[in-house]
Amino acid sequence: MNRLNIGARAHDLSGHSLQDIIDEARKLGLDGLQLAIHKTWEDEWQARDEDAIVANIHHLQCSGLSLFLLASYFNPAHSRPDVLARELERVRFTIAVAGKSGVAAVGSETGSLNDDEWTWHPDNHGETAFSTVEQTLSRLRPSLVAHDRHFLVEAVSDHIIHDAGRLAQLNARLGARFQVTLDLANLLNTGNAARWRDVLEHFLLTHGGRIRLLHFKNFILQDGHKVPVGLEEGIIDYAQVLRTLERFQLSHIPVVVEELTGAALADSVGYLRRLSE
Repeated sequence: MNRLNIGARAHDLSGHSLQDIIDEARKLGLDGLQLAIHKTWEDEWQARDEDAIVANIHHLQCSGLSLFLLASYFNPAHSRPDVLARELERVRFTIAVAGKSGVAAVGSETGSLNDDEWTWHPDNHGETAFSTVEQTLSRLRPSLVAHDRHFLVEAVSDHIIHDAGRLAQLNARLGARFQVTLDLANLLNTGNAARWRDVLEHFLLTHGGRIRLLHFKNFILQDGHKVPVGLEEGIIDYAQVLRTLERFQLSHIPVVVEELTGAALADSVGYLRRLSE
């Protein structure tokens, strides 16, 4: 098996200064990061200080950390035009930063018709919501082309883009600038969690060539709800996931461990290292 390229979300680390991020990443043995500018460096984002943000990213890169993704979480189906306009401005800003700092991609999930609550809505999986997401994301294409970047779309079971088929339909319409983040846990719910192996296989068969990033997290089910746990503790068997990725020749794709901090994050990173040795 290829040595895994393992990362974490920068805003899940204990400190947000450059040195804090570098020190903790080294302690954890991380190869890279997923960075949400507006979450990690809020002051610089509020000031729209592009030069400072690019300099910070270059500092991380010079320390030996890869930047796997600039995460630009936003809801492309938000019903308020003023909110959507501000969010699109932030994503375009992030695309420009990615271009100037050599980060290959930005990305997001696709939100919900519940606006600021990214939760289940009965019309999330309908055609109107799908068309809204398609139209909004297509507005990013000029910026992606201008800066020669890609946008990674992540499917989540309760969101508008919710499974492998819907994501394939979206990206076929949007074109090659739009690629894929695979988060298996986010594709699962109480109805399909027991079939996670089938869900994974189907997704890899559908999107293998377009997957650019993997999100790893795990959960158990309690009273019909997903409860986050360490990678070694939940429903998903990540040893099997890694074997499947290797069979599909996708084990070189960077992995970001999500929804964990502190000792739980360290334990899960260590677990992945052991599995890949």
